[in-house]
Amino acid sequence: MLGLVIMSLLMGVASFGAGMLPLSFVFSGNHLSRLTTLGTGLLLGTALGVIIPEGIEALQDAKPSSESELPTSKIALSLLCGFVLMLIIEQLISPHSHSHSDLPLHNVSNKNPSTVEFDAELGEIEREEGGVSPPGRTMRSGYSQVDTNSTHGNVDDVSNTSARSQAIPLTLGLAIHSLADGLALGVSFFPTSNSTDSSLSAIVFLAIIIHKLPTSLALTTSLLATSLPRPECKQHLAVFSASTPISAIATYAFLSFFGSGDHPDWTGIALLFSGGTFLNVATMVSSHSESNSKGDMTPQSRIILVVIGMFIPFILSSLLGHGH
Repeated sequence: MLGLVIMSLLMGVASFGAGMLPLSFVFSGNHLSRLTTLGTGLLLGTALGVIIPEGIEALQDAKPSSESELPTSKIALSLLCGFVLMLIIEQLISPHSHSHSDLPLHNVSNKNPSTVEFDAELGEIEREEGGVSPPGRTMRSGYSQVDTNSTHGNVDDVSNTSARSQAIPLTLGLAIHSLADGLALGVSFFPTSNSTDSSLSAIVFLAIIIHKLPTSLALTTSLLATSLPRPECKQHLAVFSASTPISAIATYAFLSFFGSGDHPDWTGIALLFSGGTFLNVATMVSSHSESNSKGDMTPQSRIILVVIGMFIPFILSSLLGHGH
């Protein structure tokens, strides 16, 4: 439990610290794009190579000795529920989030400026000096699209109410994703019958934090682009940063009370469920990264980074003696 608290605090502080950086510095969109692509591979690799195999093993160990068959229905249902839940949440938070993803930049300004791109490309954040796009350009961030030239000269007149109407669904959507990340981290600390070491939790922590840091940068940049006051940007960032630690600790506490005894298979189900959420996040990020990429990286570079990221969790798992 102490290890989970420490990792959760580290993740929360690192996420908040990364999100504070756009308030003072301008970052290269190319670097963020590469980090996000690597993070996509890490999420896929962690789900496919670590979390899902561990969940299957936990279910296998939890079933009665008289049963010889693998509980395939339970495995499939757990994965599907995790994936579908995140898919539904994404559509409920932003029902039109991807409807304009293929439009050229100059056409987006005719659309609703509060449109949220839930898992869009991070590679076009803050390209211009000072973080402000020139007239006629639309500034795109990792999870939102905000027209910076709509009725040129009126940016300073945008009310706080309008800014909040754009910022709240943006922060809410990312916070829900972070809750799913916390579920995976909390479950990874709960020991199965054959596993009490910390290698699984370390790999999950690595995958989440590499995915979370550029997301924090993107969130703050997006909030600033909505003309939200900086103190409120920090409040939104704090909510996002705290969501994963709170979810992780709550998940561990829940499993500690209900994950054994009459329900020995709950740990395996929770692992597989979190594996499904990881797959959803990774595939959504990957698809929107490709559809919104405007030449930041070649397809070959993107594939290489994703593949490298996918194999890192497996290699770490093998080196740490947690291979399957």
